[in-house]
Amino acid sequence: MKFPDIEFDPFFAWVNRPKIMYSPGLRSEVGYELGELGGKKVAVFTDKGIVDAGVAQMVIDEIEKSDLELVGVFDGIVQDARIETINEGAKYYKKVGADSMVVVGGGSVMDTSKAINIMVGEGHEDFKPLAEQAALYDTAKRLPPHIAFPTTAGTGSEVTSAMVVLDVEEHLKLSVAHPYCNCDIAMLDPELMVKLPPKITAFTGMDALTHAIEGMTATSHEPIADALCIHAIRLIVKYLPIAVNKPEDVEARGYMLIASTLAGMGFGNSMTGGVHATAHALGGVYGVAHGMANGIMLPLLMDFNTKEAPEKFMLIADAMDIDCNKIDPKEAGTLAAGVVRKLKKKCGLTETLKDFDIPDDAEKLQQLVEIASGDSQVGYNPRYLEEEDILKLYLEAM
Repeated sequence: MKFPDIEFDPFFAWVNRPKIMYSPGLRSEVGYELGELGGKKVAVFTDKGIVDAGVAQMVIDEIEKSDLELVGVFDGIVQDARIETINEGAKYYKKVGADSMVVVGGGSVMDTSKAINIMVGEGHEDFKPLAEQAALYDTAKRLPPHIAFPTTAGTGSEVTSAMVVLDVEEHLKLSVAHPYCNCDIAMLDPELMVKLPPKITAFTGMDALTHAIEGMTATSHEPIADALCIHAIRLIVKYLPIAVNKPEDVEARGYMLIASTLAGMGFGNSMTGGVHATAHALGGVYGVAHGMANGIMLPLLMDFNTKEAPEKFMLIADAMDIDCNKIDPKEAGTLAAGVVRKLKKKCGLTETLKDFDIPDDAEKLQQLVEIASGDSQVGYNPRYLEEEDILKLYLEAM
């Protein structure tokens, strides 16, 4: 295939703060690495599911073998980074006298922990005013030592300098950015993922794929993000079905973990688009898991966006191993959306919005439409989204 010329803004900045380490069994190095960062008294932040599955203990065992002092385990994090949980976690960190954190979990755990570290490091008492600011740059400080072990291959939260926070009272998901909120070291250990259930593996994998595709097609895309996102797409299309159907395949788990991190570095610099805008609204109002919502909306937005960014979708199609030599770029985008639909079926993701009791009614959907149209990511979509477009997409997703 002759690769199309892709235009981009002649000025861009690339940011990637965390050190990234990868190896099966990498958790054995946590004591040394946190010690090098200056950590001595460590609190572990995780959730009850990770604790019950024995995954958190795999990391805790290595901490206890090291020179670190484990001062506590906070496992009260639930789905979505909730403001009240962030406040509670910050109080716990101070109460046990921690000077550093090790985070073991998926996107909600990592996002919650980012916010907790901001609270602790900058001396705040309530995260809500910070969430309402959205961009926390003016008074940002470097934060206490922080290592993250992602246990899902989806969010890329270990490398992004933002977190998505749920305001339960307002039914809103808010994107909050801070230059030092991500971990100092992202430790990618695929052995921590083998107990992840197939369904969660599937929809978190679709989250990573959405990051890669939207990171590539966003209006603020740039060449470094393009390269990372394209390779992430290659890996996800190949290895996600294996990880879902053969959960103990450490190689497939490893490639998915790497793909998620690649996509995180990509979209973390180029932003996302309409899939995330519509998914954030679904999560905020109806509690639909973010990866699941992304998976439902992704092929619909791909179809919608193809005619506006055909050259980008040709590169995406090529990464999906579609022969693009004799087809029109717009056709390539349609075929790529078809690959996503087939991939979802291979992974057992057959849900539509009706499965979450979301009303098939234009008037009742108006709240979702208004939230999505005001989302921070909607402006990065390659094709302008009117409210009527968003409504139509939600109805198509039923």
